[in-house]
Amino acid sequence: MRAAHRPYLIAFFTLALSAVFTPACRGKGPPATTASADPSQLVIVKATWGALNEGVVTDVTRKIAGLVKGNALQVQASTKELGDPADLKLKQLRVQWSKGGGVGVKIVPEGETLSIGANEKPAPVRTVITKAVYGNQASGKVTDVTAKIADMVVDNVLSVTPTNALFGDPAAGQGKQLRVDYTFDGAARSKTVNENDSLTIAANGL
Repeated sequence: MRAAHRPYLIAFFTLALSAVFTPACRGKGPPATTASADPSQLVIVKATWGALNEGVVTDVTRKIAGLVKGNALQVQASTKELGDPADLKLKQLRVQWSKGGGVGVKIVPEGETLSIGANEKPAPVRTVITKAVYGNQASGKVTDVTAKIADMVVDNVLSVTPTNALFGDPAAGQGKQLRVDYTFDGAARSKTVNENDSLTIAANGL
């Protein structure tokens, strides 16, 4: 490279760097930050509609969030309002919501109205699912269903009947069980039931 060209190249790179960094330095004071959401406002975390127990559902979070008015929610769980992702099946609407720093869940069957009042706050979380597995516990042929079981807890209460239709069949031809490990007010507990038997966790954790 000829020495005579070097001053021009230096000037070119100086201008290029100036164009990149100058916009970030314009104005006075530190860069603006995004304001945090008001914790007292009703926020729809997730909403699903369909045959919840069979996993045939559709995400209606955006739809439900758009129905929030005056920091409250009222919506009818119907195919007219939410569509029909599970034709000829029993459907439910599940809404996970937050307000006042807490998170709650409400579930209503098709045909009923799900309501969250303007001054309503979620119940304190006391029941926390730490691990849930379904299958033949003795042979270890099991599938992890922790997330699905956690989604079924409503106001610290769980009621579920384990079936292959609900969880799949990780141990074909073998007897299966559902084991749920959880904490209630921080104390570790566990329950196990056979396939087709009902497992419940009451509001008192038992």
